Amino acid sequence: MTTDCHNCGRTVADDFDLCHDCMATLVKNLESVPGLVSDILITRSRQDRMSSNLARGKSAETTLPIRLDQYDQRPTQRPFDALTNELVTWARDLDALIGGELDAALDSRGLRDVVHRHRHSRRPDPASLSQDGALDAELAAIWLSLYANDLRRHPAVAELFDGIEDAIARCRKVIDRLPELSYKGPCPHASYDEERQPFTCSADLYAERGEDYVSCPRCWTHHRVRDLEQAMMREIDDRLFTAAEIERLTRELGETIPAGTIRSWHSRRVIEPHAWKQADGTVSHYWMRRSDPPMYKFSEVRDARNRGEA
Repeated sequence: MTTDCHNCGRTVADDFDLCHDCMATLVKNLESVPGLVSDILITRSRQDRMSSNLARGKSAETTLPIRLDQYDQRPTQRPFDALTNELVTWARDLDALIGGELDAALDSRGLRDVVHRHRHSRRPDPASLSQDGALDAELAAIWLSLYANDLRRHPAVAELFDGIEDAIARCRKVIDRLPELSYKGPCPHASYDEERQPFTCSADLYAERGEDYVSCPRCWTHHRVRDLEQAMMREIDDRLFTAAEIERLTRELGETIPAGTIRSWHSRRVIEPHAWKQADGTVSHYWMRRSDPPMYKFSEVRDARNRGEA
């Protein structure tokens, strides 16, 4: 027999209410719940909008350490409680059908380790995350994801799918958009391995705009963001980039130079191209096609900007 998928309407050959693709989407969303919980906790504690030790004016009122809505309740609380209730209810319902020993699993170290592997944080710190107790919503979600085949055979899987997907969507809606991170180069920390051989950490470093310091996620060394930016500047000063590439680079460094401005400087002979980028990505030191964008030395573009500001 065949039937139509409850979610997408595709024909399902094995007569279940959900097709394999929609079931995979549900499992993926269940696995995302620990990360969703991390974002909720960040939003709740206002860590996503805390100052970064920058000089700022003092508000007339002392800000509260949590966000409250017009009813003096946390805006994340109701959606999070609904998500927890939805996940735990369906987990216990499935456990009653298959005898999966849910209570033993919820108390097991193995399930908690899986939860922590699916967690994420705006400032990744595996050590601190591993010390946080896993919440019921996270445990139930990961447990359900481990029983995907049994979940698809659940007689009320259509209702289960709608309830869980709606609860996850409501939680995502109340979470503040986290600040974008900008690349600050590889970690320059030098150390020695077990054989006393020198090596450089080189882990990629990302920082929020306005942050003064950033911690390496691998070696935990603290770096001053301005020092990292200056090191990047020195490394790329003599390299050639197109106007669009320079705009992206300077935007990441917080000193945006629009591509249109660079083209204007070129037309007024404030700066001169040193090469042209061809369609296949190769660089030619001779102009060959009208469509090949000119490439400029990064240091010369910055000097032109500094002269203009002066």
